[in-house]
Amino acid sequence: MADELQSLLRTKGQDDLSPLFDVMLEGVVVRDGAGRIIASNHTAQRIYGLSAAELEGQTAASLPVAFLNEDGSACAADQHPAMVTLRTGLPQRGVIMGIAHPGREPVWIQVNSQPLADTVGCITSVITSFADITPIKRAEDALRASEVRNRTLAEAIAQSGCSVIITDRNGRIEYVNPACCKAYGYSEEELIGARPSIFKSGETTQEEYANLWGTILTGQTWRGEMSNRSRDGRLIREAVSVSPVRDESGEVRHFVALKEDITQMRDDERRRHELFERVARLERMELVATLAGGIAHDFNNVLAAILGYSQLASTQLKADGRLPRVVKYVDEIRAAGQRARELIQQLLSFRRGGAVQPGSSQVVQIGREVVGLLRATLPDTLAVVADIEPDLPQLSVDPAHVHQIMMNLLINARDAITGIGTIRLSAERASFDAMQRCDSCRHEFRGDFLAITVTDVGMGISAEHREKLFEPFFTTKDVGCGTGMGLAVVHTLTHLYEGHVRVESELGKGTAVQVLLPARLLQEGGAA
Repeated sequence: MADELQSLLRTKGQDDLSPLFDVMLEGVVVRDGAGRIIASNHTAQRIYGLSAAELEGQTAASLPVAFLNEDGSACAADQHPAMVTLRTGLPQRGVIMGIAHPGREPVWIQVNSQPLADTVGCITSVITSFADITPIKRAEDALRASEVRNRTLAEAIAQSGCSVIITDRNGRIEYVNPACCKAYGYSEEELIGARPSIFKSGETTQEEYANLWGTILTGQTWRGEMSNRSRDGRLIREAVSVSPVRDESGEVRHFVALKEDITQMRDDERRRHELFERVARLERMELVATLAGGIAHDFNNVLAAILGYSQLASTQLKADGRLPRVVKYVDEIRAAGQRARELIQQLLSFRRGGAVQPGSSQVVQIGREVVGLLRATLPDTLAVVADIEPDLPQLSVDPAHVHQIMMNLLINARDAITGIGTIRLSAERASFDAMQRCDSCRHEFRGDFLAITVTDVGMGISAEHREKLFEPFFTTKDVGCGTGMGLAVVHTLTHLYEGHVRVESELGKGTAVQVLLPARLLQEGGAA
């Protein structure tokens, strides 16, 4: 086009160019040797959005529009193809650039520039021809953006921690991400072309599979949990979402399954449930013990009268020698009363913490077990650590009692923290030369002890509440969140071994509860 125009310009005067310009489908602009526009056709005026009069005499720098490079950055006026041609004498071919009007979307053009020389070879003017390629540019930009999105989506799927499986309509696997291969222990090559049934564990019923297929074949998404097996036989509990993928006509062509391994979460929930049941059972037993203790004392008074008067009656009747049958009846009454007294003694013993089972407690082992149990009940914002002196001797205390003491203290610490924090369980030797006061029994003490301490970073305990901490049923927790028996149990079990309890707390900074068991209970020579 530029060569054709150059030939025409050489055979025609410039005044004759308007009719020719106006029938061209490309925009054409002629500039003089100084870069000023001296002619333009209707297409050029339409693309620029300016009239012939507004264009005439303008240079690339003075035009009321901005020029853009192909990447959208600003194009300097001296880099306009016409200016480059005037400066270098070289034609420019296929340059992509934009014309930006204030407040409007840019118009994109493809520009060619050609120098025009006089008879002695001096460049006297330059002609530029350009086509509006805005629709093409926008389509290319959209295509590039779509490619970027597709690459991002592909990378996100490939790097996802969830297993992603894409199958055809018949259930043949066409894609798996690396997380899927890692979870099940198969290579990508082994899974492509296989069916998801390769993961079956035998624990998901046929009814569940039928429900899944019945849902997705109707174009709906199925969500649920399934049990699958990895290549090495490991059982995996998964949260699964299977969705249909439709083509342009709306027909289901593929299915995509997203799977998240929730095995650990379900195991934690199971352990948490077991722990809650264990704690609830302990609290219920303590409640029964408290009630039984109260009843037992009153019933003991009644039994004392029954046993006393039956003894007197039996003695009198035997001395009289008459009514031997009545003597037998009285003796039966006294025997029944004695059995009732033995039952009451058992209830009172239970109220005091139960019978002590002979044996030794391995404090380190029990501490690790209790911390492990508690850890399963904690949210992600809480941590629990054990800091137990490793060379502690075995402890001549019923292991069940040590377990109960630690667990009750840890549960109280857990409930005291409302945000992020750490609970610490420690066990070590401790000596007190100065007189101390027990915060539960109020007695003074000093000497050598084994100190079991649980520290939290909760809100602390107010002075008015500290006075009632060890009273049965007293609690500062919300309704339904505690029975108020935890520290009462700790008090009972600790004092069963002539131990004591100390509490240190500061509002807003946390609490430390320390159980002190006499050092004489340590079995020197036997590591715990």
